[in-house]
Amino acid sequence: MKCLQTVASVVLLALCLHVAAAEIVNFQKCPGEVAEKCTVHQVSISPCPEAEQGNVCVLLTKSQVNLTFDFTPEFDAHNLTADVAWTRPKVDLPFVGLDKEACERTNCPVVSGNRQTYTYNLTIKKEYPPQAYDVKWKLTSENNDSCCFIVQINIAKKKKSAKGTQSDDDEE
Repeated sequence: MKCLQTVASVVLLALCLHVAAAEIVNFQKCPGEVAEKCTVHQVSISPCPEAEQGNVCVLLTKSQVNLTFDFTPEFDAHNLTADVAWTRPKVDLPFVGLDKEACERTNCPVVSGNRQTYTYNLTIKKEYPPQAYDVKWKLTSENNDSCCFIVQINIAKKKKSAKGTQSDDDEE
């Protein structure tokens, strides 16, 4: 029994540390989405120390980031597809290289009214131009029901170190 209590304590501590480490970011609903079909509760990007002050995340090229969001769909689905795009007022440019199989990162089948979490580990490739982006993240069912949000990010190149040595971006 004591062993079970110890395991439970360690699991609880790990969950608390995970929640404390998550950097909740500001997001907005996608224009034109039916509000009743899905509620996005929160979006986290890690690492993103800027989120604590409510600022846009600065993501460095050649780094790994973790994006997580909690949502409650108001539809049933056997499968979900993930679509990510750099969004602009008149056009969305698809995010190249994203794995579209959303069920590998959240529970499927999706059950209406059940809150769940989607998690994606993303590599910020050095080919991505350094600038500010509005990123649209959308999960779509086989019946075209969806969960969608837009988050702002700023991609930046790694800086040279204080010793004047080159960063990873300067090497080929």
